[in-house]
Amino acid sequence: MSVRVLIIDDDEDDYVIMSHHLSKIKTQDYDVFWCNDYDLAEKEILKGEHDLYLIDHFLGKGEGIEVIEKVRSRDFLKPLILLTGAGNIQVDEKAMEKGASDFIVKKEIRVDTLERSLRYAMERYNQQQYISAQEKKYRSLFELSMEPILILNDNYQIEEYNAAFVNVFHDQDTDEHHLLDSPFKDLFKYEFDFAGLIQRLQKDGFVQGFKTSMYDGKKDITVILSMAHMPEGKDPESVRYHVAINDVTAMMEKEQELKKVEKLSMTGRMARMIAHEVRNPLTNINLALGELEEITKKMEDAEVFQSMISRNTKRISTLIDDLLKSARPPELELVHTTLESILNAAIEFCQDRIDLLNVDLDVVLPDESIEGRWDPEKLKIAFVNIIINAIEAMNDVDRPKLSVILTEDEDRPVLFIQDNGKGMDEETQSNLFDPFFTNRKDGLGLGMTATFNIINMHEGQISVRSTPNEGTEFRIVL
Repeated sequence: MSVRVLIIDDDEDDYVIMSHHLSKIKTQDYDVFWCNDYDLAEKEILKGEHDLYLIDHFLGKGEGIEVIEKVRSRDFLKPLILLTGAGNIQVDEKAMEKGASDFIVKKEIRVDTLERSLRYAMERYNQQQYISAQEKKYRSLFELSMEPILILNDNYQIEEYNAAFVNVFHDQDTDEHHLLDSPFKDLFKYEFDFAGLIQRLQKDGFVQGFKTSMYDGKKDITVILSMAHMPEGKDPESVRYHVAINDVTAMMEKEQELKKVEKLSMTGRMARMIAHEVRNPLTNINLALGELEEITKKMEDAEVFQSMISRNTKRISTLIDDLLKSARPPELELVHTTLESILNAAIEFCQDRIDLLNVDLDVVLPDESIEGRWDPEKLKIAFVNIIINAIEAMNDVDRPKLSVILTEDEDRPVLFIQDNGKGMDEETQSNLFDPFFTNRKDGLGLGMTATFNIINMHEGQISVRSTPNEGTEFRIVL
């Protein structure tokens, strides 16, 4: 494939001589074109119709260096070689400073030196094009990545970030530019996690699959981090780090939901088995109790013991019924209704307790009603269980406050129930929905299990965030 060369020279003899030299080159074919007008030189170059340009230093009205400078200011990257009449170090240095790819002294031209100069100029240009294409490619990967990506400096401060990072970590109420130069450490929930990450980085030179908790400006999120040194750039002394952040919060929540469902499914099977095994002897006890009534009519204290046996067998029977209901609630009775009406019914049911404890109740409802098909009675039970738990958690709080917020997120109803009570530790939060788990002396530990089942039957999710001595927030998505 031939190389198209444009010679810009106002001397026709010089053009002919240069064309002759180019025709003698055996390693490459050259198609030669000529421009002899200084005023047209810039325009002809910017057309970009040629692969390489040989520009004479003196062009009558002006200098070739001026043409090179103007063209380079327009981000023109193709090879521009200055032709000089005699070797002059100052002219040569100025030419290179203004953007010349090389310079050739006319009187010293030989075919081999000309071939080498043109070949090197084309190779450098092709390398620049390749590097530029690679930079654009990786810049595109950086900018368009669905995962947040950061570039950190040697002090672990944010030097650059992509759009995905802004989407996850940028608070819309603050200026986006505050993210630049901010410490990477500030994103971490726990300082010891950041310290552990840097320790591994310094030891191995890179980190993969580092799981930690970060704060996105509104809530804690679970992420998987990868971090490594970036290749050295133009400044070999500079140190940069590439960080990829994979937000796995939703995946972890889904995994926890599945674990809860599996656990409840197993508990349900166990509950039915236990209920079956207990009901048989319980039935026999009740039958025997009926027979004993005839035999012990005249015996002293017999009535007291019979009453005790009857009362406790009924209690056992009730416990079995509650256990079965929590493990396998009856089918939903779906009707078209509004969430506001269900929520208001739940709050009304708890109003006596709210008034008794002087709870500051704040209810926020959407401007437009949220309509759908739900089981009002069962959802009411679920909401009541959470509200009562919240009220009881504020027994020892001087100024108890309960916030109930109903809103929508991505066209899905979301209910927040928040209190400023005693809160829960991590162990309590992780076991909260397990059957028979309770911190109340008189509790069976089935209320929140039933709540979880009801929400799950409505194809929803329920999550809890709590801090000891600060309060608790339940989030229900339907």
